[in-house]
Formats: sequence, C-alpha cells, structure tokens
Amino acid sequence: MVLFLFVSGFVLRGTMGSGIFPSSDVECVSNLEFINPQPGCELYELKLQKMSALEDVLNVQADELIKEGKANRISIFTRDLKSQRFAGVHDTDIFIMASLLKVPLVMTYYRVSDTAPETMDQPIMYEGDLDLYDQQSVVPTDKLIKGNTYTYRDLARRALIYSDNIAAQILLGHISDGYFDKTLVALGLQAVRDGQKEDFVTAKSYAGVFRILYNSTFLSRSSSNEIIKTLTESAFTDGATKKLPKDVVVAHKFGERTIVNPDNGVGEKKQLHDCGIVYANNGEEPYTFCIMTEGDSFDELKTVIQEVSAKIYETLID
Repeated sequence: MVLFLFVSGFVLRGTMGSGIFPSSDVECVSNLEFINPQPGCELYELKLQKMSALEDVLNVQADELIKEGKANRISIFTRDLKSQRFAGVHDTDIFIMASLLKVPLVMTYYRVSDTAPETMDQPIMYEGDLDLYDQQSVVPTDKLIKGNTYTYRDLARRALIYSDNIAAQILLGHISDGYFDKTLVALGLQAVRDGQKEDFVTAKSYAGVFRILYNSTFLSRSSSNEIIKTLTESAFTDGATKKLPKDVVVAHKFGERTIVNPDNGVGEKKQLHDCGIVYANNGEEPYTFCIMTEGDSFDELKTVIQEVSAKIYETLID
C-alpha cells in the first residue's frame, strides 16, 4: 500500500516552522532530554573566542591532513547550540548527500505522523524483492528478513541506526510524488532552477538539519526527540565518535559514496561524511558538527573524520 502523504498540516513557508508551533515568548518546560529544553530563552555565554580559535585550528588541521594524502577535500562546520556561534572550513563546498538523505526522509514520515499519529505504526511486509546491501561499504548487522512484517517506525529506525538501504528504499517507495522534495526544499537541501531539481548539500547546510531537529522547528517536540534519540543508537562507530569520551552522547548519521568514472565504470573517488549533535558536558554544551570528506580510501577518510571530531571537542570543551 502506498502512503499518500498529502496532509494539510504540511504547510511550507519561507521560515521553518513559522505559524505552526508556539511563539518563542511562550514559556516551555520540557523533560525531553534530546531537544532544546527552553526554546526562546536567553542564550548562555557566547563562545566567540573559542569558535574563532577553533576555526584557525581546523584550517591548519585540514591542510595538514590533505598534505599527508589522507583526503583530497575536507569540509567542516560546527555550531554551539546555546550561543549559536559557529566555525567552518570550506563549509560551502558541495558534496554528494549519499546516506545522509535518510534523515530528511525519516523526518518526512514524522511530519505526517504529527498530524496522523497512526502513520508510524502501519505495517508493511518485506517481500524480498530488493537487494541493496551489496552496495553498502558499511553493511547493516541486522538485515531485513523476507516475509517479515515491519512498521514504518521499524523501517525508519533501521534507516537511521544501520543506514539500511533497503529500509530506506521501501520508505521512499511509499511517499507520494513531490512530498519528499518539499521536505528537502524546506530543510534547505534542494532547490529548483529552470524546472530542474538540484541537491545542494554542504557541511553548513546539512548541519542545519540537526539544528532544526534540536530546536524542533520543523517537527513536533516529541517527534524531533524520537528521531534524535534513535540517532544516538547509530551502529557506525568508526567516525566522529571514535575518539570522543565514551560517556559523551552523540546523535549522528554517516553517509558514504563511491564516485564511478562514467567512461570506464570504475569507482575512483570515495566520499565519507559524518554529521550530528554532540551533547558535551552532560548535555550542557551541545554543538552540531558536520564533517564531509573526499579521497581515495574509506579507511583514511574515517581517520580524518575521527581526528577532526576530536579536535573540535578538545578545543570547545576540554
């Protein structure tokens, strides 16, 4: 069955969430630990000096990693979610979104669920007609089983936690034409020029997706919280979280892609990205990050992401 996602609650305006959720001057007390507990309240002390220092450090680090041959391109963006100060290095360079696309895909379903709560619990049987696992460098450890029934919530969790391509493809197959595009446009990840769709994904623009989730300006607070909580369970541990303290909670999503030469069909360049929210200092100093890389080896790119993520943390928090 196709889930037709034309819901009156989906009203896209020039600004995220305008006219849909309570205004910022409304007192908000919340026990939802993964989203901004006090939207509209006064900001904490600005981190201008730390962000300025961080940007200098990241510029040097990125140049060194490229000179060492670990990557050909590195793009970095990070924002302190309390002060809103940010730092970036080549943060407007364009990359392939790859599996990062799964976060806005899941957000589309939860957008509908905010109006039609039964949506996420609708069942669907996996008929085994898709075979996409061999296309993943990081293969899910818990694969879909032919003949089993899953809910849209199950599929969404698998798409986020395991980056399950088949779960994501099923979700894509049950969205009415144009609806997912509206989400991408609303999140600043797609534009239409001369009638043609263009996906613009940069470290800066994609980090904004996590800021939107944290501030719950596109989805309800409970939906935003559920998505972020799911992302804290990510099975990908060889990227941004690898060198962070083990007790630090991180909600993140990775994306990978091999770029194939159209002339010979050979995969030449690799792209690997990792983006999310670090809940540093027991959640008191949360910040978004997005690290996008391109090079010749996934293993080398993983190392780059690990080192950059560690540098952001030690400069901002330690």
